[in-house]
Amino acid sequence: MREKTRTKHRGGALRRTAVATSVALMVGALPVALATPASARPGDCTSYLKGNGYRVGPVVKRACKVAWSVGSPVGEDVCYRDLDAVGVKHNHASRACHLGHLG
Repeated sequence: MREKTRTKHRGGALRRTAVATSVALMVGALPVALATPASARPGDCTSYLKGNGYRVGPVVKRACKVAWSVGSPVGEDVCYRDLDAVGVKHNHASRACHLGHLG
């Protein structure tokens, strides 16, 4: 009878350890899970420009998409130059491309 009790006790300890490990892993993964939906997309870039009164045509959409798809300072620079070429103010182009680049 004692052996059964001892086995149950060990099983409970193992279960508690497994649960504690699972909880620790979930807590560790939480910042990563929360960061993904908040990541920028080309839509963040175009929305920002639209909100500042700019027409969002094919050149603007392409510029924002380049900033996001390349995902580096190079993409952000290409985006900025394209937006500058269609008359977007410096500070707006810089912010929009930065938003697009964050993805």
